[in-house]
Amino acid sequence: MLSGNRKISIRQAAFLFLTVTFTPSLRLIAAYAAHKAKQAAWLAPTVSTAFLAILVLIWQAIYRKYRDSTLMEIYRDIAGSVPGTVILIVYLLWMVVLTALYIRYFAMRLVGAIYPNIDISIFLISMLIVVAYTLNSGLVTLARFNEILFPFLVLVFYLLIIMMIPNFRTDFLTPVSVRSILPVVRASVAPTGIVAYFSFIFVFGDRVNNKESIKKNGLKLALFLLVSQTAIIASIICTFSYRIAQRTQLPFLAAVKQISVFNIFEKVESIIVSIWVLSDFMIICFFIICVLSMLKSFFKLSDTKPLISIYVVFSYFLSMLLANNVFEMERLSEDIALPVNIVLGFVIPTIMFVIGKIRKKV
Repeated sequence: MLSGNRKISIRQAAFLFLTVTFTPSLRLIAAYAAHKAKQAAWLAPTVSTAFLAILVLIWQAIYRKYRDSTLMEIYRDIAGSVPGTVILIVYLLWMVVLTALYIRYFAMRLVGAIYPNIDISIFLISMLIVVAYTLNSGLVTLARFNEILFPFLVLVFYLLIIMMIPNFRTDFLTPVSVRSILPVVRASVAPTGIVAYFSFIFVFGDRVNNKESIKKNGLKLALFLLVSQTAIIASIICTFSYRIAQRTQLPFLAAVKQISVFNIFEKVESIIVSIWVLSDFMIICFFIICVLSMLKSFFKLSDTKPLISIYVVFSYFLSMLLANNVFEMERLSEDIALPVNIVLGFVIPTIMFVIGKIRKKV
């Protein structure tokens, strides 16, 4: 069992999860929801929040029995050694893909938004050197850094929303009727696929303290995500209308570019890019920690630090092979990543909970 000073609190884990959802929400959910639900897109997070609240309750129930276990240990015990191992191999492979996906998105966003003539490899290598150095300090150091970073991200985000208000047209958010229900449910696939990362926290569940407070902290973060994701979608649609929002790459950045307060903030888009970089750094670190934790469990390793540099180099080459351009990346995210995230983040934990109840293990 790990000592307390090598663990993080459930509150720190919740903050880490919220930071991980930040840039995927800014990049993806508005355009996706606008395409599926048109002017009613801003209601999509209500559906994903309901699913997240249920997921929080499921994990709280599971951890009443498995107090200091990882997701891998829980699945093996509930489903059996062989089925549990097969499921966990799928988790491992998918997290490897997600690591590479977010590494590539980080660099493509910088090249597409600010530095169009710079080789993408320069950004990739620079970020991965910092990531490898940071991960050698461990999860606790990363979580403490995120406690400083997360409030900063929230402050900047809501300041930007406030500065965007003069450009809002609230009539773009209506009409909404009963016929909007099905489109809103379809639109919720994007925010649901992102908040599904809540389950991934428990990949390193043995290093998280105070798991008896999963419900308390989880419901608070669900409410926070409801407000934040609704603000993201509504601010973009209020600025452009759903017709433009669904066709715009990096729609939140495009909306931020419309800000002009006393002609001081005309280049305010550089602020959003800066917080994107910080959030992407946390996302990449998060998924690398998940992968290394699973490798440690599979191969009974005492320490994964020697694997950090090797895996970072591997992730660099995999990220370069994922797609040829931003359009292929978008199709990968929308058609593959979101459904797989939902299956691994929501469906499988729910199935494990049901099986656990039947076998009286939960």
